[in-house]
Amino acid sequence: MLIDVQCDLEGNNLIEEALAFTEIFQQQQPELYQKEFYYFDNFPIRVALFNRELELIASELARYRQNPVKSIDFLLPMLDDLRFYDAQDQAVEVSRAVYGPVATSRDLIGGSSDTFGTVVIADLLEQAYRQVQQGQSVDWEAWGKNAKLFDFEKTPAIQQEISQNLSGQVLDGPEIIALFQKKLSAVFPQLSLRFNIHMANQYQLSFVCSQAIWSAVMSALEERDLSKKQLSHPDRFFSINAKNLERYVSQLIGGFLSSRQSKGFATLWGIPHVYDFLRTAGVITDSVYESAIQVATNHKGTLLKHWPGPLWQYSFIHRWGKPDCQTEADFEAEAKRFTDTFNESEPLSTEPSEKSDWGAMFSDVAGKMTPNQAEQKPSSVGKAPAEPPAPVKPLKPIKPRKSPLQEVKALGKKGKGAKKKKKGKGF
Repeated sequence: MLIDVQCDLEGNNLIEEALAFTEIFQQQQPELYQKEFYYFDNFPIRVALFNRELELIASELARYRQNPVKSIDFLLPMLDDLRFYDAQDQAVEVSRAVYGPVATSRDLIGGSSDTFGTVVIADLLEQAYRQVQQGQSVDWEAWGKNAKLFDFEKTPAIQQEISQNLSGQVLDGPEIIALFQKKLSAVFPQLSLRFNIHMANQYQLSFVCSQAIWSAVMSALEERDLSKKQLSHPDRFFSINAKNLERYVSQLIGGFLSSRQSKGFATLWGIPHVYDFLRTAGVITDSVYESAIQVATNHKGTLLKHWPGPLWQYSFIHRWGKPDCQTEADFEAEAKRFTDTFNESEPLSTEPSEKSDWGAMFSDVAGKMTPNQAEQKPSSVGKAPAEPPAPVKPLKPIKPRKSPLQEVKALGKKGKGAKKKKKGKGF
C-alpha cells in the first residue's frame, strides 16, 4: 500500500508531497523504511540530480552502499541516473563500495558487478588522461594494481593501446576498418576510450558519464543477431534498423517506473553524440550517419508525442550538450519542454478509486512507437529481417482501493509488518 501511494504521488508529479511522504515514512517507521528503502530512495535522488543538489542525497547513497545485494534491482538504475547526470564522484564512490560485496555474493548471478567495475575503470582512465594532458608521467604499475581490484587485467599490449589513445596517437578511418576485419575485439575498447576523450574535450563530460552514453548505444546495437559479414565492416555494424531499435527501446520504457526508462532515453538521445564522433573519426560514412540520425529522430518524436508522464526526470540528456544534427533553437526548446514538466502536476483524488493503470499506460507508449516507424526506410546496409513486435503480457485485474489521501493519513497507524514483495563495455 505504501508503495502504491508513492507511485501515485510520483505519477501525478506531486514532487513536494512525494518527498514529504518519504520523510514521514522514515520518521514514523524507521525500521521498516530501512528494510524497504530501495522502493522509495530513487525518487529523492532523481529530484536532487535534476536540481543539482547532490549534497542532499548522502543518506540515500549510504543506504545503497551498505545494502547493495538486496537492493541490486534498484541500485543499478540509480547508478545509471548518477552516470547520465554526470554525478561522477557519487557514482565512483558507490561503485567502489559495492563492487566487492556484489562480486562475491552467492545470491546474485555472475556479472552483476560488471557495471560497477566499468564505472571505476572509466574514472581511472580519466585520471590517467588528465595526467597526460598536464605533461605528467602515468605510474602504470600502480594504475594496473588499482584496476586489477575491479577485474581489469592490464597487459603490456592493453597498456600500450591505452597510452597511445590517451596521448592522441589514434588509428585513422582506414586503419579502424582494417582492424574491424582483422581483430574486432580490439576495436571497441579503443573507440570507447576515444569517445570518452571526445566528449570530455567537446562538452566537458566525465569519462564516467560518456562511458554510460556509449554503453547505452552499444547495448542497442549488440542486441541484434549479426552475421560475420555485418561484423566485418563498421558501416554494416553501425547501420541502425528502425524496427530493431524500436523493439529495443520499447522494452526499456515499457511499464510505469520501469528501472530501465532512463536507459531508453539515453539510448535515443545518445545516438547523435556517438554517431557525431564516429563520423568525425572516419569510422562511418555520411550515409550511415544520416540514416542513423533520421531513425533516432523519428523514434524520439514518437516517444515524446505519446509520453504520458513528466519528462524532467530525463533532463540529463540536455546536460550532455547539443549534438551536431540539432539547431541551437531546437535544442533549447526541447530542453525547456523537459524542464518545464517539473512544475506540472495533477492533484490526487479524494474519492476511493481504482489503482492507476500505469503499466498499461507506458506499455501503450511502447506499442505506439511501432506504426509510426513503418514509413521509415532504414539503410539497406546491415538490414535485419523484420520481426513482429513482442506480444504485450495481459495485465492483472485492477483492484479498487482507498483514495491516496486516505492512505497517506493511515501511514502513522501502520505496524512494522507491512512489507512488499521484491521483484525479483570498453576497457
